[in-house]
Amino acid sequence: MALSLQSANLVRQKAYNAVNGANPQAYQALKAFFRYWSVSQANADLQFVPFAEADADDADGTGLLDAACKVHVFYTKKLAAATANTVKLFNHATADTSATDQTLSLPLDAASQEAWQIYPTGFSHDTGVTVTQHTTIEGSSDGSDGGNGFIIVSAA
Repeated sequence: MALSLQSANLVRQKAYNAVNGANPQAYQALKAFFRYWSVSQANADLQFVPFAEADADDADGTGLLDAACKVHVFYTKKLAAATANTVKLFNHATADTSATDQTLSLPLDAASQEAWQIYPTGFSHDTGVTVTQHTTIEGSSDGSDGGNGFIIVSAA
Protein backbone atom coordinates (compact mmCIF):
# COMPACT_ATOMS: atom_id res chain seq x y z
CA MET A 1 0.00 0.00 0.00
CA ALA A 2 1.28 3.46 -0.86
CA LEU A 3 1.42 6.29 1.62
CA SER A 4 -1.95 7.98 1.99
CA LEU A 5 -1.45 10.75 4.52
CA GLN A 6 -4.33 12.55 6.15
CA SER A 7 -4.95 15.08 8.86
CA ALA A 8 -3.09 14.34 12.09
CA ASN A 9 -6.35 15.02 13.94
CA LEU A 10 -8.09 12.17 12.08
CA VAL A 11 -5.15 9.87 12.77
CA ARG A 12 -5.30 10.84 16.46
CA GLN A 13 -8.97 9.84 16.60
CA LYS A 14 -8.24 6.49 14.95
CA ALA A 15 -5.39 5.80 17.37
CA TYR A 16 -7.49 6.70 20.42
CA ASN A 17 -10.28 4.44 19.15
CA ALA A 18 -7.82 1.60 18.59
CA VAL A 19 -6.62 1.62 22.20
CA ASN A 20 -10.28 2.13 23.12
CA GLY A 21 -9.57 3.72 26.48
CA ALA A 22 -8.88 0.26 27.92
CA ASN A 23 -5.29 1.13 28.72
CA PRO A 24 -4.84 4.56 30.30
CA GLN A 25 -1.04 4.35 29.91
CA ALA A 26 -1.26 3.76 26.15
CA TYR A 27 -3.80 6.57 25.85
CA GLN A 28 -1.55 8.96 27.80
CA ALA A 29 1.49 7.99 25.68
CA LEU A 30 -0.47 8.67 22.49
CA LYS A 31 -1.77 11.92 23.91
CA ALA A 32 1.81 13.06 24.65
CA PHE A 33 2.93 12.09 21.13
CA PHE A 34 0.11 14.02 19.47
CA ARG A 35 0.75 17.05 21.71
CA TYR A 36 4.40 16.97 20.60
CA TRP A 37 3.38 16.48 16.96
CA SER A 38 0.97 19.42 16.93
CA VAL A 39 3.60 21.79 18.32
CA SER A 40 6.91 20.66 16.84
CA GLN A 41 5.64 19.39 13.48
CA ALA A 42 2.82 21.92 12.99
CA ASN A 43 0.33 19.04 12.98
CA ALA A 44 1.70 17.71 9.67
CA ASP A 45 -0.24 14.89 8.01
CA LEU A 46 0.19 11.30 9.20
CA GLN A 47 -1.14 7.87 8.28
CA PHE A 48 -2.75 5.30 10.59
CA VAL A 49 -2.04 1.75 9.39
CA PRO A 50 -3.80 -1.04 11.31
CA PHE A 51 -2.71 -4.68 11.15
CA ALA A 52 -4.26 -7.91 12.38
CA GLU A 53 -2.55 -10.89 13.97
CA ALA A 54 -3.23 -12.79 10.74
CA ASP A 55 -1.13 -10.24 8.82
CA ALA A 56 1.86 -10.84 11.10
CA ASP A 57 1.21 -14.60 11.03
CA ASP A 58 1.77 -14.83 7.26
CA ALA A 59 4.90 -16.88 6.45
CA ASP A 60 6.86 -13.90 5.06
CA GLY A 61 4.97 -11.24 6.97
CA THR A 62 2.66 -8.78 5.28
CA GLY A 63 3.71 -5.57 3.57
CA LEU A 64 1.91 -2.64 5.16
CA LEU A 65 3.52 0.13 3.10
CA ASP A 66 5.60 0.09 -0.06
CA ALA A 67 7.06 3.58 0.19
CA ALA A 68 9.72 5.36 2.22
CA CYS A 69 8.30 6.64 5.50
CA LYS A 70 9.04 7.30 9.16
CA VAL A 71 7.38 5.15 11.82
CA HIS A 72 6.35 7.24 14.81
CA VAL A 73 4.13 4.82 16.75
CA PHE A 74 4.21 1.01 16.82
CA TYR A 75 1.48 -0.55 19.00
CA THR A 76 0.24 -4.09 19.49
CA LYS A 77 -2.02 -5.98 21.89
CA LYS A 78 -1.52 -9.72 22.21
CA LEU A 79 -4.39 -12.08 21.66
CA ALA A 80 -5.71 -14.06 24.62
CA ALA A 81 -2.97 -16.69 24.30
CA ALA A 82 -0.04 -17.12 26.65
CA THR A 83 2.48 -18.31 24.02
CA ALA A 84 5.44 -15.91 23.93
CA ASN A 85 5.85 -14.11 20.63
CA THR A 86 7.52 -11.03 19.16
CA VAL A 87 5.78 -8.74 16.68
CA LYS A 88 8.33 -7.08 14.38
CA LEU A 89 8.63 -4.45 11.69
CA PHE A 90 10.98 -4.80 8.73
CA ASN A 91 12.36 -2.12 6.43
CA HIS A 92 10.99 -3.92 3.40
CA ALA A 93 7.94 -3.40 1.19
CA THR A 94 6.76 -7.01 0.96
CA ALA A 95 8.56 -9.58 3.14
CA ASP A 96 10.57 -10.36 6.27
CA THR A 97 13.14 -12.50 4.47
CA SER A 98 16.30 -10.58 5.37
CA ALA A 99 17.29 -10.36 9.04
CA THR A 100 19.25 -7.18 8.33
CA ASP A 101 15.97 -5.45 7.41
CA GLN A 102 14.50 -5.96 10.91
CA THR A 103 14.05 -2.60 12.61
CA LEU A 104 11.57 -2.64 15.51
CA SER A 105 10.22 -5.38 17.74
CA LEU A 106 7.67 -5.74 20.53
CA PRO A 107 8.07 -8.90 22.63
CA LEU A 108 4.81 -10.18 24.10
CA ASP A 109 4.95 -12.82 26.83
CA ALA A 110 1.49 -12.87 28.39
CA ALA A 111 -2.10 -13.13 27.16
CA SER A 112 -3.64 -9.74 26.32
CA GLN A 113 -0.35 -7.91 26.96
CA GLU A 114 0.04 -4.52 25.27
CA ALA A 115 3.26 -2.90 24.12
CA TRP A 116 4.18 0.20 22.18
CA GLN A 117 7.13 2.22 20.99
CA ILE A 118 6.99 5.92 20.18
CA TYR A 119 9.56 7.75 18.09
CA PRO A 120 8.63 11.47 18.12
CA THR A 121 10.93 12.32 15.20
CA GLY A 122 10.33 9.01 13.44
CA PHE A 123 12.21 5.78 12.73
CA SER A 124 13.15 5.78 9.04
CA HIS A 125 12.14 3.00 6.68
CA ASP A 126 13.49 3.72 3.22
CA THR A 127 11.78 0.93 1.26
CA GLY A 128 8.52 0.31 3.14
CA VAL A 129 7.18 -1.52 6.19
CA THR A 130 6.41 -5.22 6.62
CA VAL A 131 4.90 -6.66 9.82
CA THR A 132 5.63 -10.20 11.01
CA GLN A 133 5.94 -12.24 14.20
CA HIS A 134 8.60 -14.63 15.36
CA THR A 135 8.96 -16.91 18.34
CA THR A 136 11.89 -14.90 19.76
CA ILE A 137 13.14 -11.33 19.50
CA GLU A 138 16.37 -12.34 17.74
CA GLY A 139 15.04 -15.32 15.82
CA SER A 140 13.41 -15.85 12.46
CA SER A 141 11.12 -18.81 13.22
CA ASP A 142 7.57 -17.80 12.40
CA GLY A 143 5.34 -17.54 15.45
CA SER A 144 1.62 -17.45 16.02
CA ASP A 145 -0.71 -16.04 18.65
CA GLY A 146 0.73 -12.56 18.28
CA GLY A 147 -1.40 -9.47 18.38
CA ASN A 148 -3.43 -6.90 16.54
CA GLY A 149 -2.05 -3.39 16.32
CA PHE A 150 -1.19 -0.36 14.27
CA ILE A 151 1.58 1.92 13.17
CA ILE A 152 1.48 5.67 12.64
CA VAL A 153 3.77 7.00 9.94
CA SER A 154 4.71 10.23 8.22
CA ALA A 155 6.39 10.93 4.89
CA ALA A 156 10.13 10.26 4.84
